[in-house]
Amino acid sequence: LCVGFMVVPQSMSYARLAGLPAQFGLYSALLPVYAYAIFGTSNHLAVGPVAMLSLILRSGLSKVLESTGMTSGSDEYQTTYNRLAIQMSFLVGVSYLIMGFCNMGFITNFLSHSVVSGFTTGAAIIIGLSQVDYILGLNAGGGDNLAGILYSMWLARAQVNRTTFAMGTASILFLQASKYAASTSLRLKWLRAAAPLFLTTVALALTTLLDLSNHGVP
Repeated sequence: LCVGFMVVPQSMSYARLAGLPAQFGLYSALLPVYAYAIFGTSNHLAVGPVAMLSLILRSGLSKVLESTGMTSGSDEYQTTYNRLAIQMSFLVGVSYLIMGFCNMGFITNFLSHSVVSGFTTGAAIIIGLSQVDYILGLNAGGGDNLAGILYSMWLARAQVNRTTFAMGTASILFLQASKYAASTSLRLKWLRAAAPLFLTTVALALTTLLDLSNHGVP
C-alpha cells in the first residue's frame, strides 16, 4: 500500500516528464516493483522510472526526431517517439545486463562527486521549472534547457489558468503546512505521510465530481 500510493502518481508524472503518455509510467512501474519484491532487500522501495532519466530520455529523443523533420505534437511524432522510447529502454536493459555480468560497476568510481552533484542540481532545477506549466495551467513547452523554459513561459504568460493556479497553489500550501505541523508536533507526525495521500485523494474526487476538466482545469 505504501509503495502503491507513492508510485502511481509519481510514475505518471515521470512519464509526462519523459514526453510519454501518462499510462506509460504505470507500465514501467508495474513489473520492476514485482521483480524487486522477489529479489530486493527493502520493504519500502519503488523501483521504476526516475526524474533525471526521464529528462535525459526526452532530451535525446526530441533531438533525434527534430533532425528527421517531424512536427512536435502530431500523432505521427508521438507514435514514433513512443516506439523509440520502448526501443531505448530495451537497449539500456540489455546493456545493464551485459555490464552486470561483466562486473563493470567499478566504472562509476571515475565519476567525481562534483560532476554528480552538478548534474543532479541542474536536473532538479530543470525538472522543477518544467512542472510550473502544470501549476499555471500553461502549455508553454520550452524544451530541456533553462533559458528555453523561462522564455516559453514568458511568451505564454497571458494563458495562465486562474482556476488551475488556485488549485495548485492551495495544494502546495497544504503540503507545506502539513510538513511544518508534522515537524513541530510529535502528535501530528503522521501528517508527513498522510497529507500527500489525502491531498491526492481529495484532488481526484474534486476533479471527478465537479467535472473540472470541462471548466478549464487540465
